[in-house]
Amino acid sequence: MFRLMGTRRSYVAIVALALVMALFAAPTFAAAGNVLSPAEEPHGYSLTDMARATAAFNTSDHAGPQPDIPFQMLVTTSDNTFTVQPGTQFYVPLVAADDSPPIIGDFPSDPSGATSYFFGDSELGGHDFKIEVDGQSTAIGPEYLVGPVEVAPLPDGGGTHYMTLAVFLTSLSKGRHTVAISGQFTGQAVKNFFPEGINFRISYTVIVQ
Repeated sequence: MFRLMGTRRSYVAIVALALVMALFAAPTFAAAGNVLSPAEEPHGYSLTDMARATAAFNTSDHAGPQPDIPFQMLVTTSDNTFTVQPGTQFYVPLVAADDSPPIIGDFPSDPSGATSYFFGDSELGGHDFKIEVDGQSTAIGPEYLVGPVEVAPLPDGGGTHYMTLAVFLTSLSKGRHTVAISGQFTGQAVKNFFPEGINFRISYTVIVQ
């Protein structure tokens, strides 16, 4: 199962055939927040830890409360608006895939095949992933991809391996902010079903009180 993280109950699948959803060199500072290096572990959590902790939620319809994590996770809700306290940090998944059937392309058996699956021209062919905070953009490359990690059977079809492209975002200043994620998939495995590929952009509103 191939899932764009911004859409509620959204995924691209071989049977369902539905879409309802520059490498990092140094921190890119936005108005009051920045994307952390993929090696950093805020609150003691790595991106791999977060993939395990959020896999079940992120392959569901996002209807319930988010997992017990020390971050506000940005995923689609009824209005894509989040109200948080000052000092809150963020976990932002852009896109994910797991081995619940049906699967687009050849899902990798271990992390050594993750990059070629997500970014390779013969598979998903992901490219031009970005996160924008108040108009300031950071490119998100393969170094932010983690997995596949082994997890309990997932709600989207019972898969037990999950991978995701995601970032940690530092806290924002008081006020209203816009966080947007975007990217494209133009690999052959995707074009077999969507000849023009997939281009997505999803925006969230964050209010820091």
